[in-house]
Amino acid sequence: MLPAGGTLFNVVTVVVGSLIGLTAGRFIPDRLHGTVFQCLGLFTLYLGMDMALETKHALAILLALILGTLIGAGFSFDDRLNGLGDTLKTKMNVANTRFTEGFVTSTLLFCIGAMSIIGAFEDGLRHNPSLLVTKGVMDGISSVMLAGSFGVGVLFSILPMFIYQAGLTFLAAWAEPFLTPDIIANISGLGGLMIMGIGLNLLKITKLKLCDMLPALLLVVFFSMIFSRMG
Repeated sequence: MLPAGGTLFNVVTVVVGSLIGLTAGRFIPDRLHGTVFQCLGLFTLYLGMDMALETKHALAILLALILGTLIGAGFSFDDRLNGLGDTLKTKMNVANTRFTEGFVTSTLLFCIGAMSIIGAFEDGLRHNPSLLVTKGVMDGISSVMLAGSFGVGVLFSILPMFIYQAGLTFLAAWAEPFLTPDIIANISGLGGLMIMGIGLNLLKITKLKLCDMLPALLLVVFFSMIFSRMG
């Protein structure tokens, strides 16, 4: 099986979708943009709910989510990501005024979202790239709409995507001997909740700062170990 194959597929779909969006996406009516994102939002909710049901220790997930979000907000993860977009725009000498907005928006959706993390973990731990393949199809469709609206900044999101997801895949494969089935299930369960958050944001029901929640995916391992020992 191809190492990090799910991530490579994901990168290809975003490249293809972005190129289509840059050439033809701007001619797609805004009302169709909204319809497509509504469909993606509903499907993301379903996918997240299905994963959330794998939870073994609900309290461990709750504690990790609260503390992790406080840590993420304290370090201003969202602000740092916006700063990264501005830096990249400057170094690449891109004149597009919406470059940073497109880069940040697509990075949050494609790279920083829980689906990329859990998908990478699934690929590394269970050698199952199906979640990243599903994510790749969704990202490919989304990138057409995003690139048509924001421009070339969307295409540059493949850089952090590849580094981030491939790195997590290899890290998960290395850490597999230290992770019990309960810990893996809780990681998937917490990831499912965060994926549901992506769906709610896509549907414009909420404006959750999911990037701030990322530390919870590390803390859930610690709390899962504690609750597993407690029986």
